[in-house]
Amino acid sequence: MRGIIFDGEALRLTDALSVREPGPGEVIVRVLRSGICHSDLNMAESKVRVPIVLGHEAAGEVMTLGPDVTEFSVGERVIVGTQTPCGHCRECERGTPANCDETWGIVAQTPFTWEGQPAYSFANVSSFSEQIVVRTSQLYRVGDLPPEQAALIGCAVSTGYSAAQVLGEAGPGDRVVVIGVGGIGVNAIAGAQLAGAHVMAVDLNPDKEAAARQAGAEHFLVTSRDMDRDALIAAMRDAFAPIDTVIECSGAPIAAEAAVGAAKRGGRVVLIGQTKPGANINVSLDTVTFGREIIGQLNGGASPERHYPELIEHAQTRRIDLSAQVTKVWPMAEFDDAIAALKAGQVTRAVLDLTI
Repeated sequence: MRGIIFDGEALRLTDALSVREPGPGEVIVRVLRSGICHSDLNMAESKVRVPIVLGHEAAGEVMTLGPDVTEFSVGERVIVGTQTPCGHCRECERGTPANCDETWGIVAQTPFTWEGQPAYSFANVSSFSEQIVVRTSQLYRVGDLPPEQAALIGCAVSTGYSAAQVLGEAGPGDRVVVIGVGGIGVNAIAGAQLAGAHVMAVDLNPDKEAAARQAGAEHFLVTSRDMDRDALIAAMRDAFAPIDTVIECSGAPIAAEAAVGAAKRGGRVVLIGQTKPGANINVSLDTVTFGREIIGQLNGGASPERHYPELIEHAQTRRIDLSAQVTKVWPMAEFDDAIAALKAGQVTRAVLDLTI
């Protein structure tokens, strides 16, 4: 079957990929659409595990059932979540399954074979493959929601939305700043707006204003690359103070530092943007001890069993307009063009069609 493999040097389209058969509690999903996320690119740059099949935003249909699987039927349309806690480790038993090593694919798995050698999965999904083997606990039915929209729920939508509502605790009348109007940022805006907050979006690209306002931002601030941390802090405060919550979605260290400085005393700072491994920030300790809370968690602190169905319903009723987030759908073979558009900041979300 076809897939996109990272071999340690480059991403390559191959038709020499295969996936193992499903075991108990597993199914094979035929992937119809996959979003492309900066986390996929960061994983390639880290070169931690190779060869690897990247991608972690998947929408598809159930293709093959594993032994004793009865809760799904062949042909059902689903999304695939990245959270797969084992259920029996110390963290799971403590009620903190997001910290389980299995839940994000931290424990290495090699469900694929490529040119005769084992190939790793990414985030227990690997949606850059025509077929994937996943646990039934990862699957959520999406009905007739278009797959290019549904695919985004597994990462961008759930992460941004939950960063606002779960980690950010956004509420009526709160003043929330979202830094970075990409796939996660627009959903942080939407999540905060649906919670009743007043939202300001911040981005380097003035062309992102339309997407920010469509998602629910009341104000838009354009910054520039030559602004240092203090200038960013001053610009955000001048435009929107007092700031109750800052949600940093870009992954830029200087933006993370500015987020801490811009939040009011007693405010919350959500650091959700993924960055390159080893990146550091410099934060004055007294800035925190005088009263700021800094928090971060993969998937924005989402509880899939609660938030994924909730978000599917929001998408179906257009309370969150996912069609507006899909900038373009590229054929699988044109993945290089899709990635270039993502790196250039030309898309809210780039999506691959794995059927053509």
